[in-house]
Amino acid sequence: MDDSVSRQRRTMTGRRAIAMVMAVLWLVALMLVIKAGVDRLNAPPWGNAVAGDLSPEVAGDTQVGQAWRAPLPGLYSIELFLQPPALPARQPLTFHLRAGVDAGPDLWTATIDPEQILAGVPYAVEFEPLRDSKAKTFYFYLESPESGPGEAVKAVYGPESELEGGSAYVNGQEVPGNLAFQTHYTLRTREKVDLLLERMALGRPYFLGTKGFYLGLAVVYGLLLLLLIWRVAGRIASEDR
Repeated sequence: MDDSVSRQRRTMTGRRAIAMVMAVLWLVALMLVIKAGVDRLNAPPWGNAVAGDLSPEVAGDTQVGQAWRAPLPGLYSIELFLQPPALPARQPLTFHLRAGVDAGPDLWTATIDPEQILAGVPYAVEFEPLRDSKAKTFYFYLESPESGPGEAVKAVYGPESELEGGSAYVNGQEVPGNLAFQTHYTLRTREKVDLLLERMALGRPYFLGTKGFYLGLAVVYGLLLLLLIWRVAGRIASEDR
């Protein structure tokens, strides 16, 4: 009799263990599905798409630049909208990226071949992702000291454009409007989750406008789901008695 009861208890314990393992595996699978969905989330490009004019020629002592405050972490690319020179250009254009107008040295320097510049087609400068770029001010400028009038590149410029935390510069001096440019960002999984929570909370009133509310809601949902699976497992074990 005792052996029978002992075997029955071991069987019930084993079935509960199996049910618990299955519940854990199911939750892990659910988390993997959620992660795969989050990983497909991409950060949108950010910058100024308003044009309307051209900057002075980037020749001799003239430098043309743009300052802005990055909205996201992981800055890795800047697209420039440039106008090819009127005459065949022989001198390269130099791109400088810095952590502010008065900062130095360069975070990144690149040489641009004027022959690769096409009107209406953005020219992309890529570099190693700056993981801590969010909310930081950056500044890039272009120069070509060896270029002469007529053979120099111009930057597409929006004199009426407004960009929070941004402005165009000529020779280190702020001017109205902004250059036409786009910045691109690559996000890690936790940064994508943070972006998703920001989008969910955007424009909503009271506590619905906080990221913590949706994070807490997800935790509560997960705990309730785990409790449900545990109760189902307990019901299965009770039916076997």
